[in-house]
This record gives sequence, C-alpha cells and structure tokens, in this order.
Amino acid sequence: MIKETGYYEVLGISPGATEAEIKKAYYMRAKQVHPDKNPNDPQAAENFQVLGEAYQVLSDPAQRPSYDAYGKAGVSMATMIDPAVIFTMVFGSELFEDYIGHLALASMASFVLSTQGEPPDISEVLEKMKGVQEEREEKLAQ
Repeated sequence: MIKETGYYEVLGISPGATEAEIKKAYYMRAKQVHPDKNPNDPQAAENFQVLGEAYQVLSDPAQRPSYDAYGKAGVSMATMIDPAVIFTMVFGSELFEDYIGHLALASMASFVLSTQGEPPDISEVLEKMKGVQEEREEKLAQ
C-alpha cells in the first residue's frame, strides 16, 4: 500500500512506474523547472529542489519502498544530494552550455582542478565563481 504519492505527483508518474519511466520523467521535468530556465519565478529553486528529492528517493531501490510504506517520514534526508549535482549527473553540463551556460558545479570543479592538488582558498573560489557567474549572465543575455 502506498502511504503518500507526493513525489510521484511531482514527477508526474504513477506509483507503479519503472526505473526508466522515473528517469525519463525527471529528465523532462528538470528541463522545465530548472531555475536558470525560470529566472522570474521565485519558486523555481524550491520546485527544482523538490523535483531532485523526488527523483533521488524514487530512483533509489532502498528508499523507494520506505517512501511507499511510510511516506516522507520513512526517507532519510541525510543522504540527499544537491539537486544541481543530480542535474549535472543526469544531463552533463556541456550539453546545455548554449542554453544555461556553464553550470556552477562544473565551473567549481574546473577551478579546483586548476589548483593542481593544492587546497584552494574558499574566498578565492567564491570570488572566482562570482566572476564566472557575471560572465555567464552577460553571455546568456546576448
């Protein structure tokens, strides 16, 4: 018996959906609700986060049965990954660069790799990311 269907509704699927159907539904919805595609929607980041949570729970063979049996109370939120990381893992960042720019995760990884193994100074990373974001916004505005 399914206690709660909220995550299924977020993805627009039925509780009997297969793993492939869950992934496809996430893929389609993520393109629609990504905050970069909805800059004027104050709820965009929250919607994207909920979508990421739904995908993580329903695509996890251990968490999905717990969610089905107990609802959100049966899900461990401690294991949740940032939705931007999930988006990058599913889509890859370079596929959408022309549409949404270089994703922050990919930008940060590139910068950390450029330090050649030295631990980066966090203020330097944040300053670099701010500059990258400004360049990204200028490029996308053109």
